[in-house]
Parts: sequence; structure tokens; C-alpha cells
Amino acid sequence: MRFLILNTILLFSISAIAQNKKIKDTSVTLTAQVRAQFIKESKKNGRLDFWTPIKGHELDGERIEHDFYVSKEDAALIKWTYELTIKGVKNKADIISLYEELKGRQTNSNELNYIDYAYHKALEKRAKSIAYDE
Repeated sequence: MRFLILNTILLFSISAIAQNKKIKDTSVTLTAQVRAQFIKESKKNGRLDFWTPIKGHELDGERIEHDFYVSKEDAALIKWTYELTIKGVKNKADIISLYEELKGRQTNSNELNYIDYAYHKALEKRAKSIAYDE
């Protein structure tokens, strides 16, 4: 119930902010060149590589929120999705396709849940930062 209320409030706040005409669109159009750049940055030792530093510790736990723990591998996916969304990739389907291209396989349901979680957290942060800028 609490999750439903939180999502409803989030939906209304994002809609209200999106309707404000003063807001500049900072989204990134995912062209072939931009896709290639994001993939390059997500590979070994790139700025978006959250997987290399955890090699050998993928199954260790990491705290994401107060009572929310995930494996370091899942935390890397959450951080990667969050960063892409903050950088302006506003289409969740684009993020999923980038991840699938990066990993060379289809995403599973758990990965989709973590992508969804991080995507909404990043949108929430972007909405707050835009509201403070005005």
C-alpha cells in the first residue's frame, strides 16, 4: 500500500513538473554515436563501468536504501541505470536495450525490476533538482 501511494505521488509530481514550460529538456537522443559512446564508457574501466571494481565480490551484499540490500552485481546495474538516467536517457526502453547490448543477452525479470527502480529514483532526483533551479 505504501509503495502504491509513493508511486502515485511520484507520478503526480513528475507530471506537474513536466507541464512547467520553463523546464529545459535535457534528454539525450540515443543516436548510433551516442549509443556507442555509452557502451564504450560502460566497458572495462570506463566512467560508467560499475562491474569491474566488484570482480570476485559480485554476490556480496550492498545496502541501497535503509532496509534494501542487493548483491553488488545488482547494485552495479542500479548505479549504471541511475547514471544513464541522470545523464539524460529518459526512455527506459533505451536503457534496457543498451544493457542488453552491453551484456550480449536478454535482461531477466530481476534486472528489469532493478532498472525500473533506478530509473524512477533518478527521475525523482532530476525532478527535485529542476524544481530547485527555478
